[in-house]
Amino acid sequence: MFFRRNMFCVVLASALAPAALVACGSNASSTLDWHSCPENAEYDCATVTVPIDWADRDGATIDIAVIRDKADDPARRLGTLVALPGGPGSSGVDDILKGGKFSPELRTRFDIISLDPRGVRRSHPLRCDGGLAAHRPNMVPDLGGRLDEVRSYAREFAASCREHTGPLVDHLDAVSVARDVEALRVALGVDQFSVYSRSYGTMFAQAYAELFPQRLRALLMDSVDDHSLDGRGFFTTEARAGQDAFDEFAAWCARDQTCALHGADVYRIYGDLADRAAHTTLHDSADPDRAIGPIDLSITVIQRLYRPDWSGLAADLQALATQPETPVQPAAVQRSGRPTTAPEAFVCADWKFDIADQDDWIRQWHEQNAATPTLRAHFAWAAGTLCSAWPTSPQNPPHRPRLDGAPPILIINGRHDPAAPYEWATRVAAQIPDSTLLTYDGWGHGTYDRTPCTTHAADRYLIDLVIPAPSTHCPAA
Repeated sequence: MFFRRNMFCVVLASALAPAALVACGSNASSTLDWHSCPENAEYDCATVTVPIDWADRDGATIDIAVIRDKADDPARRLGTLVALPGGPGSSGVDDILKGGKFSPELRTRFDIISLDPRGVRRSHPLRCDGGLAAHRPNMVPDLGGRLDEVRSYAREFAASCREHTGPLVDHLDAVSVARDVEALRVALGVDQFSVYSRSYGTMFAQAYAELFPQRLRALLMDSVDDHSLDGRGFFTTEARAGQDAFDEFAAWCARDQTCALHGADVYRIYGDLADRAAHTTLHDSADPDRAIGPIDLSITVIQRLYRPDWSGLAADLQALATQPETPVQPAAVQRSGRPTTAPEAFVCADWKFDIADQDDWIRQWHEQNAATPTLRAHFAWAAGTLCSAWPTSPQNPPHRPRLDGAPPILIINGRHDPAAPYEWATRVAAQIPDSTLLTYDGWGHGTYDRTPCTTHAADRYLIDLVIPAPSTHCPAA
């Protein structure tokens, strides 16, 4: 790991105050050193230097990678739009390099800026032991999983993250990212900017709005996280969302003859596959030596429901159902020495999962099962279970949003989102007095670019600051 001592001073007000961040010191600058991005010269790249620990501004620093897509029509430019990526662990730089998801109108009117959040890709990436990341302990209590084994694993895994990443591993929370974003604002030399946030990026957005509300011209939160939930609530709401999204897939398959499983009982097929996964007779189609466990199967399905790719999901289930029932020996959990990323470490910095003991773990497992009787588990279960045993407490523990002085906020969410439950959006909208929820009555994770209706409503807000009427819905497409 390579860290620099701080080359400039950054002074912050208290964590809850809406005061501005002030740069000081002889090397402070209000401009970024923009240059053509090495991957694509159409875009500009730069870095912002920030402290690893915002409570120790004179300590070691890292560079945050930033990208700019300049407004297509400078004469009509409104200002700066900062796009906060999801994940956790997604790269905002990569999103822009791939062309982004924004409409031509937004790209005409704004300089669109994004970043790789701390710990991601070009911004001193989080690294943990690859062997431990690839082979997790049994996290299914009904199949012999033991909480004490998970706790032992979590300690070893966290230690490997610290070994490969250094002290940044203790400062991956959304509040730290929000302060990095404020450092970016200062470096840009602008008094205010607009923010578009998506999925886990809405965690950064909420933290920024709590700390620096007066710096926001507009704030749009797409597929929002409800950071007020405790661990139990997180598990059950995610599980309900996964079940709802699968039900929508099953309904499509029943009515659409193009579905590879049309006319079949997809619930029974999934149930049979889950039973095989429990008995280690299901394997990865691309790697016959890799067993697919019950949680792996659930994750595979939910990933297809993100877009959603219903045709691909039907084909996946059909291919798995026709596999020979050959026992696969699960790989042993062991270190490899090869570093890799680990999104759970980000989750553990922002969420708290209280699991008292083995009996409590079993109770919470059964609560989740009841909320998703088909899938039986959501990917949130594995992350939350690991975080329950993480050796350090979350730096940004769950709480209701504390916004004072922010502009009117627009929240957009799909009704059948498998990862950001619609009930999260309704709760967050109720918790933020000056907010409006626009509902997309369709499927998938992420709403902005779903239909002309969702894009138009979002653009009118970001460009003209026009909020949709309360209870506005965009039809499914």
